[in-house]
Amino acid sequence: MMTTASKFPKKCPSESGLSLLELLITIAILGIVMGIAVTSMGGARQGAEDQKDKRNAQEIASVAAMANAAGASFMVPGDEQATIANLRGGTVPATGAFRGRIFKISYMRDTEIQGALRFLALNDTDLQYRQDGSRGL
Repeated sequence: MMTTASKFPKKCPSESGLSLLELLITIAILGIVMGIAVTSMGGARQGAEDQKDKRNAQEIASVAAMANAAGASFMVPGDEQATIANLRGGTVPATGAFRGRIFKISYMRDTEIQGALRFLALNDTDLQYRQDGSRGL
């Protein structure tokens, strides 16, 4: 008759699983890989924020160009924030083919407007989109 102890042969200490040193090295390598991954995700996040700000700036500039072409009075010379505030509230041309049509940008939070301002430039008659974020005309 066999006993329970004889069913499972004993292993030598040298044949046991991972040693403490091997385990620590594995954890260190995983930590380094995770650090690199988290760092690279930060760059992707900033790139996505820039793209969102560019898209918002394009929308603002597009609505401004349409309203300007329709003859709506919304420009505040030298003040981008006030000009955009006028577009947020909506502007209506008093005369012309678009008389009565409301030109208004879609809802954007203040932080989204601030981000979009990096890609907008205001001159006397136009609010222009600048893809590279340059402010000069």
